Amino acid sequence: MDTAMSLVTKEELIKIVSDLIRIESHKFVEGEEREIALHIQKILEKEGVRNELVEVEEGRYNIYGFLPGEEEHYLMFNGHIDTVPPFDMTIPPFDPVIKGDLLYGRGSVDMKSAVGAMLATIIALKRGDYRLQKGLVFAGVIDEEKSCKGTEHIVRNGPVPKVAIIGEPTDLYVSIAHKGMEWIEVSFTGKAAHGSRPKEGINAIYLATEFIRLIREELEPALEKRAHFLVGAPTINVGVIKGGDDPNIVADKCVVQLDRRWTPDETIEGITEEIGEIAALVTDNNSRGSYSIKGMREHTAALLNKPFIIDKENPLVQKALEEVTRIVGEEREPRGFPAWSDAGQLSNERGVDCIVLGPGSIEKAHSNDEYVPLDQVFQAYQIYFNLALKICEGRKGSKSC
Repeated sequence: MDTAMSLVTKEELIKIVSDLIRIESHKFVEGEEREIALHIQKILEKEGVRNELVEVEEGRYNIYGFLPGEEEHYLMFNGHIDTVPPFDMTIPPFDPVIKGDLLYGRGSVDMKSAVGAMLATIIALKRGDYRLQKGLVFAGVIDEEKSCKGTEHIVRNGPVPKVAIIGEPTDLYVSIAHKGMEWIEVSFTGKAAHGSRPKEGINAIYLATEFIRLIREELEPALEKRAHFLVGAPTINVGVIKGGDDPNIVADKCVVQLDRRWTPDETIEGITEEIGEIAALVTDNNSRGSYSIKGMREHTAALLNKPFIIDKENPLVQKALEEVTRIVGEEREPRGFPAWSDAGQLSNERGVDCIVLGPGSIEKAHSNDEYVPLDQVFQAYQIYFNLALKICEGRKGSKSC
């Protein structure tokens, strides 16, 4: 039987990933992911892989590559093709360079190395003339770094798989859970008055600062006691506070914006109610001003960034653990993933069994010297290739791929 590296060599895989890094695909580029989607389409077409370019927003495209099977779209390799901007990177962001065993560049770890390994898997299966009982689809999706519109489009319009592997960087540990993310805005309303007579007004900034004090001194310690066995404790962060018009006016409005990471044990209703109770205490149930609370859905995923979790005994998880052990050479227990991923949408909205599994460390994602270890890229490719054969029941001997 073919090995992965006999079908797509290490040198070819490095070129695939490096070429992806060279293409800017962030929010400050016109068309954002358009050029990289077109580039991936050319790769698929060159290899004779059926593909589809789907416009999600004007000028922005998901790119799909399909290997058919009797059961269509059974397994999905899902990888986002956008990155964060380079900002203040200390290395050339779009001129990938290898130093030792490390490949540097924006998107090298988050997550163009995983996308490259997934593409290499599709190419290898096609070149190796494998027949799949269950179909495989590669999905290069847009917008994960902002509002996850690419995978949201899959949830609403397909193709919807039965199982999916999300290529976020996990250091090649099988991640089976992550927190949800909710941005919450609490608006306080007081009563305006002249700055020389402050007691005649109700200062909304004071209400907001008292609210923040209670968040820090009471809610944060309470959250730390609710640690989930895979993803740790839920968190809350005050990210924005803005209010008032002029120094000589008692502020009648002040807004506080929060980032709340929630565990699979929590509900969105519960975390909203908990924050609302603190706001109500600050306003003394409206005798000292008032408040309103809302989710900032216009800034996050429209479908809600829910937590993700899958049982350790799920067949997908067990197959992945077996292949990681085989390729990495050591047994590894499944872990939680510290950030959010598109597994949240696929699992919660469409019941897809998901794992998060990719090369490199999440600690280097978005960093000023972003890099990925090449040995992990090669291992990720071998793991993806073996999993595709195992999950899709691949056999040699047909040109149907």
